[in-house]
Amino acid sequence: MKNWSLGYEMLRIYVRYALWLSHKRIVVTGRHLIPQGKPIIFAANHQNALMDSLAVVCTNKNQSVWLARADIFKSKIARSILNYMKMLPVYRIRDGKDNLSNNEEIFAQVTLLLEMKQTTALFPEAAHSGRRRMLPHKKAIPRIALEAENKNNFGLGLQIVPVGIYYSHYWDLNRTVIVQYGESIEVDKYQKEYAANPQKAMLILRDEIHDRLVPLTMQINSELYYQDYENMRQIAGKSYSDTRQFSKNSILQQFYAENELIKKLESLESNQPEAFHELIEKTREYFSSLSNKGLSDKLIEKAKDASWAGLFVRFSGLVITLPIFIAGFLFNVLPFFIPRNMVRKKVKDLAFMATFNFVIGLLVFPLFYSIETGLLLGITKSWTIAISAFILMPIVGKIAYKLGEFYQCVLQELRFLTGNKSLRKSIKQLVKQRNDLVDLIIARVKF
Repeated sequence: MKNWSLGYEMLRIYVRYALWLSHKRIVVTGRHLIPQGKPIIFAANHQNALMDSLAVVCTNKNQSVWLARADIFKSKIARSILNYMKMLPVYRIRDGKDNLSNNEEIFAQVTLLLEMKQTTALFPEAAHSGRRRMLPHKKAIPRIALEAENKNNFGLGLQIVPVGIYYSHYWDLNRTVIVQYGESIEVDKYQKEYAANPQKAMLILRDEIHDRLVPLTMQINSELYYQDYENMRQIAGKSYSDTRQFSKNSILQQFYAENELIKKLESLESNQPEAFHELIEKTREYFSSLSNKGLSDKLIEKAKDASWAGLFVRFSGLVITLPIFIAGFLFNVLPFFIPRNMVRKKVKDLAFMATFNFVIGLLVFPLFYSIETGLLLGITKSWTIAISAFILMPIVGKIAYKLGEFYQCVLQELRFLTGNKSLRKSIKQLVKQRNDLVDLIIARVKF
């Protein structure tokens, strides 16, 4: 665990490839801010179970040792696998008070790693939420960092690097992920505070980590109106983004714009509650209308651009790409749907859905690809065809998934243009309701 591992690196390469296959975009910023040649603790926000760890592991070159919840280390097999993956258990009060003393040994191991200028990582929240906001931070990172520095007379040079992780969706395939590395916190600047009052120093450092993470994440603080904020962000984010300039990268531009939109809506809630509640009421009316008619916001958003000429072009694209879709579908349909149906029945916490789908996929897809390659070899008697197919199977699967989304849009557009008069009228009314709502949201946040 202390040394660089070739096996770990090979596994990471495979996981990186799997992440590329299963995600639409992975955007990484701030890697140049990661200190070189110094001990580091990566402190990331935690919203999506194991996927958060993989987002950090696969976007920087360090083979970091992770501290994870102790309950996943219960079996010997799990413990062996997790240790190989450079993970150590950390015990919480829910694991039993008697087990808390085990953290002393774990923290001592981490201190030793930091003294060897290794990197470690853990989540300051100590739990995941599955929502676009951080839970209250715990003192684990400040305790480890300050005690390690104190043991070395504050000459260790320890750095805490905040890492913000954002998902366009928490469990859907083909989503976008943003991983942002922030400026590091130099722990030795807390030497005087720690000497005067160790507990107070830990609290101050805990709060600084939180404050450094906030601009790197998306924060919807409202408990009562959380879903309303999400809905307003969803329908008005793009239009608000068109009014501001944050980044040349379109993904980051949208993220920064939506973050600012949320902050302005929070300000509106505090300063003009009547105007804010008007937005809440109209937003709920719109989404209630969608639900009553069995329609999606995505359909309504695209309906305003629907035309027979555009449909002809897109339908032509559908026909041309259909053979690629069929190939990708046939090679990937079983390893894609079978595990997901099994997981969906057993996973109670949706925040674990993406993790289980991804981890099972790491094992199941290669197995099915091997079987399908063997069948092709038996049919064609050609190693060239069989090996080429094995290489292309995951790639055409990714393309097929994207094409499937495209086909759905084409069929929805066809449904709108060929639907009965009542359906077209309802959709047109919803398009107007949506446009009016977006205009009202933009107008209100410009106060």
